Amino acid sequence: MIARQDIERLLKKSAGECPILSIFLDMSVNAENKRTYRLFLNKKRSRLEEEADGRVGLDDVAEAFGRVEEWLDEAYDEANQGVALYTELGGDWFEAYQFPVPTSNRLERSDLPVVGPLVELLESYHHHGVALVDREQLRLMSLYQDRTIFETQVEGEYKGEPHDVHRGLYSHRDYHDRREKEETKHWFKEFAGEVADFVARFRPDDLILLGTEENVQRFREFLPERVKGMVTHTARAPADASRSEVLDRLRDVFRAQARRREEELVALLRDRLAGSHYAVGGFHDTLVELQEGKVDSLLLGRNVERAGARCTSCGFYLDRDRDACPYCGGVVRQGVDLVEAMVRIAEDKGVDVAFVSPDALDDQQGVGALLRY
Repeated sequence: MIARQDIERLLKKSAGECPILSIFLDMSVNAENKRTYRLFLNKKRSRLEEEADGRVGLDDVAEAFGRVEEWLDEAYDEANQGVALYTELGGDWFEAYQFPVPTSNRLERSDLPVVGPLVELLESYHHHGVALVDREQLRLMSLYQDRTIFETQVEGEYKGEPHDVHRGLYSHRDYHDRREKEETKHWFKEFAGEVADFVARFRPDDLILLGTEENVQRFREFLPERVKGMVTHTARAPADASRSEVLDRLRDVFRAQARRREEELVALLRDRLAGSHYAVGGFHDTLVELQEGKVDSLLLGRNVERAGARCTSCGFYLDRDRDACPYCGGVVRQGVDLVEAMVRIAEDKGVDVAFVSPDALDDQQGVGALLRY
């Protein structure tokens, strides 16, 4: 699993004498039930060996890939479909992450760890809270990156009036119905408190209620207003549904919610761009506003690539080749990955990053931003 703390730790890694390999591997199986990542690794290793020079020798490449292979053999959990590995060429530093969703095969050699793919992974999956309720029990699940990271069950323990109370005042059926309503009210009130505590502890992005239509509708009335406002979806589900059954029922819902969030964000950007109101598009303007701290939300097209430059004196990133920095006149280093640079800047400044379909912003070079001011 990938957490925000993992990104922050990688961002704190400073450039040293040793270059860093950032390796992302698709560990899912193909139609023949095989993993093909080793073909990718072997190809990239051969290329690095061909490029060995005075700074990085063949032994450095061998040691780095030895650490990678050792981790894959001993620490990789085959239940996961994606891996991110970081290791120094000529040094000892090594970090590894694995997650239940696939990522694209990629290897980069650079002075700093590449974090863009992990940020995209982190931002593409919301943390969902699920409450599966009936009249006698409540199940709470925390779902993230297609995996259950927490689950608990609460049983109702109503200690109401004994069965012989009011006997004779009501018919047996009336008494039974009244008692059932009292017990349901008691349990739903108790369960609502459990849901509120769950939300406060795990802080999901939204809340999904599952159960019979009647139970879900009635239970929702007992939730605190703040928690009730987090409910984004309700649906029927049996109380004894397994984890995998719950996930299967909700995957299409999660995908639809993600598409809707993306469409709404792109629509907002386009609306503001049309009115020239607190929005920019294209690499040049977005990069300038991002570095000046004016961006509230950064939108990047998936798989968009852009090479640029960076001033070795003031550190400003530029979207086109220049002989000298236009801001301080310093020497400019070419061949900088601008998408990675923008993600790093955004993370450092606390800017929200959203990854959208490249087609959604194709007329804006695949990038845009909503501004604070």
